[in-house]
Amino acid sequence: MSTFASFSLELRSPLHLGSRRAGVVAQTHRHAPGHLFVHALAAAVGAARGGLPEHFAEALAEVMRRFRFGPAFFIDGECRLDDTEVERRLLSSSHHVTLDGATRSAVESALFEVEQLAVPAGGGIRLCGGVWFDDERLDAHRLREWLSIIRLGGEIKTGCGHVECDGWQADASAYPGIGAAVDAAGLRLAAGELLPGAAIDGVGGVPLQPWLGRRHDPKLGFGRCLSQAVLVRMHGRSDREARFLPCGSGAATGCWETVV
Repeated sequence: MSTFASFSLELRSPLHLGSRRAGVVAQTHRHAPGHLFVHALAAAVGAARGGLPEHFAEALAEVMRRFRFGPAFFIDGECRLDDTEVERRLLSSSHHVTLDGATRSAVESALFEVEQLAVPAGGGIRLCGGVWFDDERLDAHRLREWLSIIRLGGEIKTGCGHVECDGWQADASAYPGIGAAVDAAGLRLAAGELLPGAAIDGVGGVPLQPWLGRRHDPKLGFGRCLSQAVLVRMHGRSDREARFLPCGSGAATGCWETVV
C-alpha cells in the first residue's frame, strides 16, 4: 500500500452495522468495522461489472488485494463518540416480521428487532475512517466516489446503509477518532495508547472475545452461516510502541494487527 487517506461519511439513512443476535434482537456494532467497507465495496463493484457470481468473487479478491480499510467512528466535531455516547445519542430499533403470503399473516415466531444507528437531522456527526490503497481509481470511479455508491452494513432490504462521502483527505497525517500519527506504512502508537476497534494482537487491558460474521449459506441463504471465529481485543491499549495496519484477509479482515 502506497497511500493513506481519511474520509468522512454523512448518513443518508440509518445504519445497521450487525454484530450479533441476542434472542430476537439483531444487534449493531457501535462503530463500522473495516470489513464492512471491504464487502460493501466489493458488492457495489461486482454489481457494476455485471452482477454474476463470478463478478462479485473477482471484485472481492481485487478489493482485498488493493485496499485495507480500518474502522470508522462516529465523530462530533473533533470528538469521537465512545460506545456509551453512541448508544445514548444514536441508537434506536425497529421491529420486523416475516409474512406468509398464502395466509397473509405473520409466520409464527418470526418477529425480530433490528438495532440501527441514525444521526439526528441537522446534526454535525459524521462517520469517519481511513483506508490504505495502491491506486484510488477502481474501474470508472475513484474510491471517494465509490464511498457514496456503497450500501454499508446489513438489513439493506429495509432501507438501511445509505451514506455519502463528504470529506476526503489524501495523505492525512492522523487517523480520525484516534489522533495517532499515520502514514502509508501504518498507524503508530506509543505504549499504553488507546487503539479503538478490534485488534488481533499488540494490545491488552481488555478481555479476548470471539469475532464472528454471518455469511451466505448456499442452502439457507444470506446471513445463515457463521464465519470461522478469531479472537480479538476491543478498544485495547498498545502493549508497546508499535505500528498497526488493518488485516487484509481472512476472518480478521479489517481488524488491527501489528506490522514490522
